[in-house]
Amino acid sequence: MISNTMKISFGMAIGAIGAFAAPAQAASLDPTFGSAGIATAAFGSYGAAARVAIQPDGRIVTVGQDSLGDFVMARHTTSGALDTSFNGTGTVVTSPPGSCPGQARALALQDDGKIVVAGTSCPNFTSTRNFTLYRYNTDGSLDGTFGSAGKATVSFSAGISEAFAVAVKGDSIWVAGYAGSDFALARLTSGGTLDFSFGSGTGKVTTAIGTSSSTAVGIVIQADGKPVLAGSATNSGYVFALTRYSTNGALDTTFGAGGKVLTSVGAGAADHVSALAIQGDGKIVAAGYGASTNNGYYRFAAVRYTSTGALDSSFGSGTGKVLTAIGSGDAIGRDVAIDANGGIIVGGYSTAGSYRQFTLNRYDSFGNQDYSFGPVITPVGSANAGAQGLAIQSDGKIILAGYGNSPTTFVLARYQ
Repeated sequence: MISNTMKISFGMAIGAIGAFAAPAQAASLDPTFGSAGIATAAFGSYGAAARVAIQPDGRIVTVGQDSLGDFVMARHTTSGALDTSFNGTGTVVTSPPGSCPGQARALALQDDGKIVVAGTSCPNFTSTRNFTLYRYNTDGSLDGTFGSAGKATVSFSAGISEAFAVAVKGDSIWVAGYAGSDFALARLTSGGTLDFSFGSGTGKVTTAIGTSSSTAVGIVIQADGKPVLAGSATNSGYVFALTRYSTNGALDTTFGAGGKVLTSVGAGAADHVSALAIQGDGKIVAAGYGASTNNGYYRFAAVRYTSTGALDSSFGSGTGKVLTAIGSGDAIGRDVAIDANGGIIVGGYSTAGSYRQFTLNRYDSFGNQDYSFGPVITPVGSANAGAQGLAIQSDGKIILAGYGNSPTTFVLARYQ
């Protein structure tokens, strides 16, 4: 989910809270947007949007990748047209150097309007993936004051590392993912260099969580400046995993067990976090998907925690967690946002018939399914389509961003 100040992502994510005025109601495509509620952006034969952000002026920024592994972006106007003030075309393509394809997975908007994009590439023509960040000016050009000619990379001693989430707060840029088999987090200055006041003088930390491997895909920065990471970890199967750190990078021992939380959501031992959000009261929402039985279909999943990392007993009929079957097959939650009424909006895709389709769902503040809202299932074309990013406009309208086929393009759907 994205706000005007931070983004949580999965190549897939980032989640944060915004204040929006519209009451919950049955969601439907907004016919004033694009063509009957759908807008697209093409990048050759393939383009898939990973995340979406909404600028203060209402323009919509999406980021993802093309078939060549480039970092690609599009910006649409509030009506869904490509914004030609953005690089002259409404689209930007950046090719990271190296021997492996790049993957752009997350973005955040700075207060000055600059756009930070995070993902992975193999810098310096090596075969080792590293955290990779680009920063762009408001017109889509690379910001030469950031890193080296607009690009920054972060490597970890564990070797392979990939970034899935980014957040901006004040003058700090936070980027999270994995290094080796551990959660990985780095803090950069506004100039794109590692902040050596974080992580015992290194600007970065890694944390083993679970029994063998883990990947952080979401990040939020609390009001007190503490970063919270969420992802998946192995622990007799895959489970939801969260960590919280102090502002200097040490694990916050007031959160969970020594700064770590592991949660089994379904009975299928296959639970995966896709995104993270924080409510105004400090409670933390992790969303993704899990299976209710072994080898069963995936379902939308949402788990809410107190500010200390305990499961919130006021959510999900006392359990702190909910699983929701949508469609006739898998239902994969990819991003999450909190609306003005405290409702939790989860977007992603589900299978109804032969194809994946955009899917949007809402839970009230107690975790109950809001049947007055949806779920809403939207086919895009005649082949697989999936939403991977979600954002809420200042008027309460909801944007889902992802991909559609024939050919594969960035797809945005707006709901009212």
